[in-house]
Amino acid sequence: MLPHLDAVYRFAVYLTGNEPDAEDLVQETYHHAMRRFDRFQPGTNARAWLFTIARNCRIDRARRESRESHFADIADLEETLDLEDRKASPEARLEDWASLSIDGEDVFFDLFGDEVNRFLAELPSGFRAALLLCDVEGLSYREIGEALGCPVGTVRSRIARAREHLRVKLYEYAKGLGFVKHGAG
Repeated sequence: MLPHLDAVYRFAVYLTGNEPDAEDLVQETYHHAMRRFDRFQPGTNARAWLFTIARNCRIDRARRESRESHFADIADLEETLDLEDRKASPEARLEDWASLSIDGEDVFFDLFGDEVNRFLAELPSGFRAALLLCDVEGLSYREIGEALGCPVGTVRSRIARAREHLRVKLYEYAKGLGFVKHGAG
């Protein structure tokens, strides 16, 4: 299971939207996997199994959080932020707080150039997740369906549409740079 740690972490960052929560989710995922290792079927894809556990843990956590109170007083907020300058203006405090939110897909976007990243960011999140799990993580359609909790047909559709979106955008970009002759394509 350890060879898949990086892939599970990238998936957890995608699911949670930030690195600290992703680290907690990875720990929880591996904890569940170790406790339920007897349910793992030898010969199946361990990485897809871990992705499914991570997704289920994230869903369970979201359900728990939705039942809890979401109210916090300002003292709790300041303690959470751990601001060095407690006398900072309210605008600066809000800016610092907003900066704690990390786009979870940055881990994936480090793999590609700026234009590809921009075009990936334009995709709906379900399309992007299916495409990245297929083309970056190398999962089969069935494994992606299990990891995302959707039918294989939906996975195929999302990947095809995502690839077509990228093909069109990259073609237009290459054409704009003069790499494609006008009329070709």
